[in-house]
Amino acid sequence: MELTHAKPVPAERLKEYAAIAGQEEMEELYRLGEDLRGIKVQHINSARHGGGVAEMLHSLVPLERSLGLDATWEVIQARQEFFIYTKTLHNFLQGKPNIPDLLGTKIYWDANRENASLLRNEADIVFVHDPQPAGLIEFIPPEVREKQKWLWRCHIHLSHEHEFVFGFMRSLIEKYDAAVYSSGKFMPPWSMTTAVILPYIDPLSEKNRELPEEKVKEVCCRYGLEDPGQRPLLLLVSRFDPFKGHNCALEAFKMVRKEIPCQLLMVGGTASDDPENEAIFAQLQEKAQGLEEVYLLNLPPDSHTEINAFQRAATIILQPSIKEGFGLTVCEGMWKEKPVIGGDTGGIPGQITDGYNGFLVTPGEKGIEEMARRIKYLLLNPSLAREMGRRGKKTVKERFLITRGVKDELLLFRALLGRF
Repeated sequence: MELTHAKPVPAERLKEYAAIAGQEEMEELYRLGEDLRGIKVQHINSARHGGGVAEMLHSLVPLERSLGLDATWEVIQARQEFFIYTKTLHNFLQGKPNIPDLLGTKIYWDANRENASLLRNEADIVFVHDPQPAGLIEFIPPEVREKQKWLWRCHIHLSHEHEFVFGFMRSLIEKYDAAVYSSGKFMPPWSMTTAVILPYIDPLSEKNRELPEEKVKEVCCRYGLEDPGQRPLLLLVSRFDPFKGHNCALEAFKMVRKEIPCQLLMVGGTASDDPENEAIFAQLQEKAQGLEEVYLLNLPPDSHTEINAFQRAATIILQPSIKEGFGLTVCEGMWKEKPVIGGDTGGIPGQITDGYNGFLVTPGEKGIEEMARRIKYLLLNPSLAREMGRRGKKTVKERFLITRGVKDELLLFRALLGRF
């Protein structure tokens, strides 16, 4: 169990945000921060490193503190059995069939009970992220609960296929004051206040800041990639997860390489709350055996500079997800002015306008040939690919930067607390 009081963002960095997002946007944040000065906000999730939620919180909490909020971030701790169960729960909620684990339900409640000491009784707002720590609300004393506002944020693609899991989550989440989703299409018909807040990237983070060309080349050389100027680089950055479409990307690549020389890099990182990572990585290694142009990397979760370099070196970025809560890697690729081909599912269509700033393809095996055609089209039309990349960066600047995300969250805090 750990407590993090992050340092506020330095004034120089706030000026850099203003230079990117605009001074007017920052002035609005300062005004909202003044309205909420001193409120205590506690964020809780299940991993300090690895995955989009942790990345967002690493940037969000310091920025909230710099705006005058008393924001902290706690991470629940549990045995591996807990994360095996919650990944199964995660997969159920995204529509993957499986067998219910009744013993896992006990492990879930035991772990949430053991982590109840993380809860700040003095917090004004408790902001819980995803299913893993959602059960904490059951262990807050009633006299404390009535003084607090509890928010639950669903970062995943919420499907409705499995009613027994969906019903379990409903009975739990309806005890919160509000639930936040990454897309309106995920909002269930539950009896509670709901809101949509689009996820966001931090343009000044290690993963997204500008990199010198020499650094990009050095990273590519270190991992044995050929010069993308000579052999185009297709890139998929994602956790090794059954919903991310790695197999589909590999099959599409095989089709493309028959006609156009290219290389494929699929890179992901481990996360403490995702026990499937190693097994899926091993399966991909077996399928890619003998393909010299395919590179598979399972990097430490803090390999942000390496990911940044790969994205800047890429010719085309792939995110052919089968289910996707949002897919921050789509925005990351667009921010680097790369054309992105994404699965037409979940939160991805909210980022990509098909044919304008990228391409959308049918999720799963049905979309493999379609993806291959789009890849070939972009490789044969580099000027269009560059224009798509420029449009993509403009889209991210207008809609998916952290400054907009923080503003949306502060507006929600203000509404819940009645501070108008």
